Amino acid sequence: MKSLLTNKYLWLLFIIFALNIPLEMIEHQVEERSMQRDTAKTSVARSWTGAQKVLGPLLVIPYEQKSNVRIALGDGTFKTEERWHKVLMPVAAESQSSRVNIRTQTLKKGIYPVPVYTSLQDVNASFNLESVKAFFREESVRRVEKAYLSFGVEDVRGILGKPKLSVNQEPTEVEPGSNLTFFPSGVNATVEDKLLTGKLIEVVFSLELKGMEALEFIPLGKSNFIEVNSDWPHPNFIGTFLPTEREINTQGYSAQWQTGIFATDIVNVLERCMRSTCENGLIASQFGVRHIQAVDIYLQTLRSVKYGILTIVVTFAIFLLYELVTRKASIHPVAYALTGFSLAIFFLLLLALSEHLTFIWAYWSAALSCTLLIGYYVRHQTQSVGEGAGIFVVLNLFFLVLYFIIGAEDYALLSGSFLLFVLLATIMFVTRKVDWYRLSPT
Repeated sequence: MKSLLTNKYLWLLFIIFALNIPLEMIEHQVEERSMQRDTAKTSVARSWTGAQKVLGPLLVIPYEQKSNVRIALGDGTFKTEERWHKVLMPVAAESQSSRVNIRTQTLKKGIYPVPVYTSLQDVNASFNLESVKAFFREESVRRVEKAYLSFGVEDVRGILGKPKLSVNQEPTEVEPGSNLTFFPSGVNATVEDKLLTGKLIEVVFSLELKGMEALEFIPLGKSNFIEVNSDWPHPNFIGTFLPTEREINTQGYSAQWQTGIFATDIVNVLERCMRSTCENGLIASQFGVRHIQAVDIYLQTLRSVKYGILTIVVTFAIFLLYELVTRKASIHPVAYALTGFSLAIFFLLLLALSEHLTFIWAYWSAALSCTLLIGYYVRHQTQSVGEGAGIFVVLNLFFLVLYFIIGAEDYALLSGSFLLFVLLATIMFVTRKVDWYRLSPT
């Protein structure tokens, strides 16, 4: 008899290991659907725009600098020649403030929703020219071309209409291209020479910009203030600097950033940018916000599948405890296998339904469908309505606990570990008086 009992346990172990196959197939299906969602985002980005990054404003003054070059002659002697070479002087704003209002909407590619936005950005910047005028008094430098203001935009397809710019309260025309080698996309505007003779240049710039998911800023001022207001209720703040102030509610969010020259070292970064590469320096200065979905259905479903074997083991343990404690019926391994497959189907139903319903409705629709099926099956296997109803209730309580575990991103490990401990403690308590040597299957 012990041999028969051992054989049944071996069959159950075999069934549990075999059920890993459909669970892994479902896990791969979740990952595939997630990749299709990402493909849909890429498709929308091609026709709308992608994530946006905004840089500037920056005042650039081209000039030539004189240097003495020693030239070797054919007879072994040298001569010195005076040569002029072109240099670009970056002038960072003394202060810069930006106020950004973001209106969001959701586009669909097939069944996949993709959040996009339209932002209205108002930028004010002030440039101090005292040090610039002092520099051009030197005899070794001379002005050769007009200065210009540069504004960088990651994806210029997102620019709606024509940006508006005024310099010292005078409307100024903007042209395509930023004229910056390290951030070429954007717009620029010529600054007349007469404006460089004063103490300050005051710049007011308005831009309406489309984008998808993320909006980042690279302010180039010595002192920067940026305020963003949006109707999207689920922001994820990204980049080197977090907001100094924020407010988030169901109606949207408001966030403010403040940065300064001591945090960004922007003057030295810009000088390096003009001479060579400056990607690392710019990355150290950028920040922004990403509009995320409140519930990533594929991440939640994948977390659920990770608990698939645990769900099956718990259900089998309930069946075994029923057999050991009540001695009313013996459940055949085939019944265990069918129950295990029905639990695996739960995760496939969850994936399919969550693409069309909210996650909570998808979860409980799948859970109730599977637990009703298992309860109905157990009722006929045990010839007892009470036993079937009991299994239905217990499994739904387990799915309730599992729902909270997969939703607790930061406490999932703690919650799962505690659940395993409680289950083990329950099994040990119920079987504390069982004489395992005298057990025999019926």
